[in-house]
Amino acid sequence: MSEDKPEKIGYRRRKIGEYQCHCCKEKKVYCLSCTCGFMICEACFQENRWGMSNGPTWICPDCERIHMT
Repeated sequence: MSEDKPEKIGYRRRKIGEYQCHCCKEKKVYCLSCTCGFMICEACFQENRWGMSNGPTWICPDCERIHMT
């Protein structure tokens, strides 16, 4: 990629290897993440699974996109 191209606007981009849970605010090795920028760690996801998931999918609470777990 060339550096003179403008960065796409619309989605928040994370740097590779940087995860921070939106619930507990801790930096983690891995989080479930959405293209809108929402991230949730496995522990917080398990606590909130009843409201975010219906089995093999989860719904982002910020933008309501559906993702596979």
